Amino acid sequence: MAWLKRVCLAAAVLVVVFVGFLLMLDNATPVALRLLHRETEPVPVYWWLYAAFACGLFLGLALHLAAYLRGRFAERRLRRALREREEPSAGVREGRAPRMKELSAGVREGPAPRMGEPSAGEREG
Repeated sequence: MAWLKRVCLAAAVLVVVFVGFLLMLDNATPVALRLLHRETEPVPVYWWLYAAFACGLFLGLALHLAAYLRGRFAERRLRRALREREEPSAGVREGRAPRMKELSAGVREGPAPRMGEPSAGEREG
């Protein structure tokens, strides 16, 4: 199936090149463009057409590259965040149980309050 895509793409490129060649033959009349009271020297129309197509091509590629890079950086950031969140559970998967200090890091000591009882911070306030 991939070879069919390549053949279709090659045929499309050949058609575009052929149509461009026909445009070149049909639009060989020299034209001078005027912009802000300045006039260019006469150049065949097909050169202006090629210049416009090339500018559009490069502008489209630049915009696509910017969007692509933005997506890749977002993906990299998300993968790093996922890896950081999975690190504590890596020891469990390897058969090594995490130490109590690792699990209770940042947790206050003492019994947890029962349901309905105020917590230590609420009792003092």
